[in-house]
Amino acid sequence: MPAISSLRSQRLSELRADIGKQYVAFRLRLAWFILPIESIYRVIPLEKHIPKITLVGQNVLLIDLGKILFGQTKVQVSNIPQLVVNGAIVSSKPSLIIVCNQNKDLIGILSNSQPALQKVSQDLIVPLPPTYSERWKVDFISSMTLPSKDLPALFAINSDRLISTVLQKNN
Repeated sequence: MPAISSLRSQRLSELRADIGKQYVAFRLRLAWFILPIESIYRVIPLEKHIPKITLVGQNVLLIDLGKILFGQTKVQVSNIPQLVVNGAIVSSKPSLIIVCNQNKDLIGILSNSQPALQKVSQDLIVPLPPTYSERWKVDFISSMTLPSKDLPALFAINSDRLISTVLQKNN
């Protein structure tokens, strides 16, 4: 009887919908990006100035990833796709997202929006098309979700590669 039971559970698990992985979505200038929730150390809403951050006894290096990817591009608010999570539009209030890697190194990413939890099914994530990889010339963004009528494209950031790249450039 145990063999039938395990066969049944195997069939049922194949029928279950992909529940997706939890990500934190945020906007950098013109586009939306996601980081796995496990790589988020802390989120700090920004008011008028960008504070100097010290966490766990180390100064946190702050980067303007939007400037690295898009340069000095002027952004018109009407051109930015909206992200809707649970029926609410994600706010455009700036924030600082503290990201950690497996070595517990920290960096801060300046974001143009409040972060939002976003479940993304793994079958929606596709390799980054050459047009983006050639334009950005970075190795820490290698996949994305395709845009739909309900969701803009979300570019997936590999936090370990991002932190490694940033720390190498600043040493």
